[in-house]
Amino acid sequence: MSLPLLPNRTCGGCVECCRVIPLDLPELAKPTGELCGYCVDGAGCSMHAIRPQTCRVWFCLWRAVELSDDWRPDRSGVIVRPDGVEDGVITLYVLRRSDFLTGMDFFVTVAGWIAEGIEVALSVPGPVGTYPARAIVTDWLRPAIEDGDPEDFLARVLASLDRLAQHDFQPDGITARYAVASSFSHKGRRMVFIR
Repeated sequence: MSLPLLPNRTCGGCVECCRVIPLDLPELAKPTGELCGYCVDGAGCSMHAIRPQTCRVWFCLWRAVELSDDWRPDRSGVIVRPDGVEDGVITLYVLRRSDFLTGMDFFVTVAGWIAEGIEVALSVPGPVGTYPARAIVTDWLRPAIEDGDPEDFLARVLASLDRLAQHDFQPDGITARYAVASSFSHKGRRMVFIR
């Protein structure tokens, strides 16, 4: 599913999707959790103009939904994943535990989603080359939200993350392969880039 992106919002130096998203394409393969070999950490894709279609269409929901700048994944430590949205589920992929999780913005936003009938899932990464763990936590978080208790909410989020971190992470079976090729003319010369 491709959502329309918010105008004037760019990824900037955030490259979290270039790290966490697995790719297994004929021209490019990278395991889950490995920073793409074409990515410059903190700057972005070194082959942006010729990147694969998958990389062109995948955006976290921070790019498509009105969330504060604090939600940007490299700042918050949380990727709001787009997969599942069409089924009424928002997945919060918690890359690292940050102060953002303790803030009112996080509490109020998640509480609002649940109040609107949206299911909320938490997800955590495993070791490089393994699929993340994920669980829908709507009913577990609901009592703290209904009580308006941010401290209980945070305790429930952290308990969920602890439980997910104990998951038996399964290998994704992807072996890194960097062979994106593009040929185009530059001042009359044919140029081919393969890394």
